[in-house]
Amino acid sequence: MSRKDRRAQQKLSGRAGAVPPPPARPTPAIPIDTVPLLQQQAMGAYQAGRKPDALAVCRQILKLQPMRADVMAFGGMIALELDRYAEAVELYRSAVAIRPDFAEAFYNLGNALMKLDKPEEAVAAYGRAASLRPAMATAHNNLGNALQALDRLGEAAEAYRKALAVTPDALEPMRNLGIVLHKAKQGAEAAEVFRRVLRLKPDYASIYSNLSTVLLEIGEAGEALAVCDKWLALKPGDIEALAHKAVALKELGDRASVRKLYDFDRLTHRAPIEVPASYSSLAEFNEALTKHVLAHPTLYLPSPEDPHYHHPALYITGELFAEPKGPMADLEVIVRGATERYLRDHPVDAGHPFLAKHPKRWRFTCWAAVLQGEGNLSAHVHLDGYLSGVYYPLVPDVVGAEGQGSSGFLELGRPPTDFHSSTEAEPLLIRPEPGLLVLFPAYVYHRTVPFKADQRRISIAFDMIPIE
Repeated sequence: MSRKDRRAQQKLSGRAGAVPPPPARPTPAIPIDTVPLLQQQAMGAYQAGRKPDALAVCRQILKLQPMRADVMAFGGMIALELDRYAEAVELYRSAVAIRPDFAEAFYNLGNALMKLDKPEEAVAAYGRAASLRPAMATAHNNLGNALQALDRLGEAAEAYRKALAVTPDALEPMRNLGIVLHKAKQGAEAAEVFRRVLRLKPDYASIYSNLSTVLLEIGEAGEALAVCDKWLALKPGDIEALAHKAVALKELGDRASVRKLYDFDRLTHRAPIEVPASYSSLAEFNEALTKHVLAHPTLYLPSPEDPHYHHPALYITGELFAEPKGPMADLEVIVRGATERYLRDHPVDAGHPFLAKHPKRWRFTCWAAVLQGEGNLSAHVHLDGYLSGVYYPLVPDVVGAEGQGSSGFLELGRPPTDFHSSTEAEPLLIRPEPGLLVLFPAYVYHRTVPFKADQRRISIAFDMIPIE
């Protein structure tokens, strides 16, 4: 094109230097049946168990029809089931932005936020769902759970009561109400709630734990004993039921029954180990165990909110019978041999609830407790175990020294301080020594007597856990 021709074209375009826009391309029409077909694909993939595919198809639909709150909610549900919680939150937030009255989406948004450990945001989502749908009992119940996580116990109790106003015999909010009342130190009220649960469902095993715990705390030992007996009829040999029964018997002054249940002379084993052949001495083996524990990647100081917390000087490890085991492999052999001998030496005895039935199969779990120069392990039991034990690779010099009394000893049979106590316990005190292995029934409350020292105290604990 010549310069003259270009000037003529610019003049025709209306302004010099402008380039005519290309002709607009028509937007391709979406076939009318595309979205319904995609919806069928999404549902088919979901029903076939191909959840990631179903979620991907939901995303395709939303590209074509970005205002589909129902598709967002369906995708959010799938993301929740896939444990993709952040994605679920994003989808549910989009759904409620389009439909502010979408109660179910607000409810599930709360569920996703709780999975992300964001209870404050979950409270807002559940609260909105409950206000939109006052008859949605699950929204009130889960609102209570979120409030309880924030330690807003009074508000949580009110949320559970609203759930029960909608569904008066619903067991989950009823139990949750009892739990939050117990946390709020309203023991008598909590006990009454738990009694109501058991009237509705007498085989609700975990409620026996809740009720007997509260009763022992408020000093109702007689009823606690009756509850434990019903619990044991439902679940013979239950570790926590036996633990609570022993406490109730002590409070009722039935020392003979407590002695029979604990039977320390018969049921507690304590003996030094035989040094593994690969070590020249007990000191060398214990030094290897000590180094392994202190260098273990799972060793940590639990926070006061952690269920493993006992004292600010107590550190614990995770599983020690997992690779790399190092010297723990030798200790595992020792533990397995000791527990097998224990079972042989304590044959089945129908007259004792602990020995009435040995587990047919079992597994082991093992961890270490490191007390950094002071502190104690509070009285506790190991609920998953059948037989519990402890080995001592490192003990401070003050333990057992003249003038130190029982500081740092292992004490068996003293209940937790949370339980009401009007009678003195008759505990068994065992002096820890390097190389000592102790075995005892898992239902026996045990603790470390407080001590102070300029050395560490390391105990390696383990449980023999029945496999159903």
